[in-house]
Parts: sequence; structure tokens; C-alpha cells
Amino acid sequence: MLEIRRSGNMADVIASVRDVPARIVPYAASTALTRTAQHAAKIELPAEMRSVFGNPVAYTLNSLRIEPATKDTLSARVMVKTSAAGIAPENFLLPQVEGGGRKHKRAEAAMRYAGVLGAGQFAMPGKGLSLDANGNVKGAEVRTILAALKNIRAVSNAEFKQRKGRKLENDLFVGKPNGGNRPDGIWRREGKRIRALFVFTNDAPTYGKRLDFTGVVQRVALQRFQPEFQKAMAAMVARGGRA
Repeated sequence: MLEIRRSGNMADVIASVRDVPARIVPYAASTALTRTAQHAAKIELPAEMRSVFGNPVAYTLNSLRIEPATKDTLSARVMVKTSAAGIAPENFLLPQVEGGGRKHKRAEAAMRYAGVLGAGQFAMPGKGLSLDANGNVKGAEVRTILAALKNIRAVSNAEFKQRKGRKLENDLFVGKPNGGNRPDGIWRREGKRIRALFVFTNDAPTYGKRLDFTGVVQRVALQRFQPEFQKAMAAMVARGGRA
């Protein structure tokens, strides 16, 4: 979340207004702040996402919202949505802004419920999974795997250990393959070879800071507040000073 408020150059712009009723200045300022926040959330930040993420999905590009300014607060907020159908955008976007480890995904929760993924473990895509045009695991494949896991829920640690390695539907199995030093995970038999669909790890995937959320919003505020304020002021003056 980042607030755009009346400070610095914005305060100077507001203070420089002459020959207009003082009562309409807060209305024009709140309109300008809201429009500036909207431009950052709908135009500039999605453009930055396309630049740093390569080919982000629409769900990511539409993961922002704003809290509009009022004449009393004179501040607008650009925020990441905290709840939505599917994975909350803050879970995958904020690590790209702040860096650090990602949170567990819904598919991982389903794997834990099925008794194949241990508490605290993460499931990383293996080379046997197909990716979509955006570089993400295809939802249909994840659903197929989760359906295959559905009937092998473990109810205890002992049973969990016994069921690891059990063959599932579609030539899938869970566990550590015999031979070599291959990791624990979900594997698929393909003729005489096996390929990893998911590899289990105790290490949380980490992200570096990629999206300069604060920098983009601050740049937009400096560039757009003054023209938006002047536009809002002119419109109100033309209406006879009505907000």
C-alpha cells in the first residue's frame, strides 16, 4: 500500500491557486489525488509489471485497487487486493515488491490434505510439467494431479510414510525414486523413464525485489497531480464553483 497525499510539490501547487473560491480547492485536490492513484494502479504499475515480469497474466495485472481521496483526508491509496477468488494477489505480488519468501499455495495445501506433502514443505514444479504461455503450471494438470492424490489421505505420520511411493492414477507416484539421488516429490512414469511433476523441498522459495511499487507511484504523483489538479479546478470554476 502507498499513500499519495498533499505534501511537497503537491502542497505548493495547491497553495499557488489564486482568484478562485478557497472552498473548492479541497474538492479539486481530492479529485486530482484520486485520478493520480487511478492512473498509477490502472496504467503505470501494470506497464511496469509487463516490463519486469515478462508476460504476466491478467489476474496479476488486475491485482491492484485504490482508496479514493476525500476533501477531508486529501490522500489516496494504491493498494494490492487482499482477497479474491483463488489466490489472494498479496500472496504472490508482495514478495515481488518487498522480497523474501513466498507463502504456501492452495495446491500445496491440497497436497498436505492428501497426506503427500509434509508440514512446512513446498512443492516446486518439475521438468515433467507443461507450462502455459505465461510460464505458469497449467491449471488442468494441477487439477489432474490433485484428483489422483484425493484418495490417499494420511491420518498419521506412520500412514503418511507407508503411503509415500504408492502408485496413483495416470502412472503417477509419490515419493523418492529408487536409484540416483533424486528428490522426494510427485513423479510420472513415461515408458521406461520417470519425470518429476513436483519436487518437495523444505526451503521456502525466495524472491528478490523486482517491482518498484513505491518508485512508480511516487513518479506518477509528481508527474500527474499538477495537471489533474488544474483540470479539476477548471471544471469546477466552469460549473460556477460547484464540486
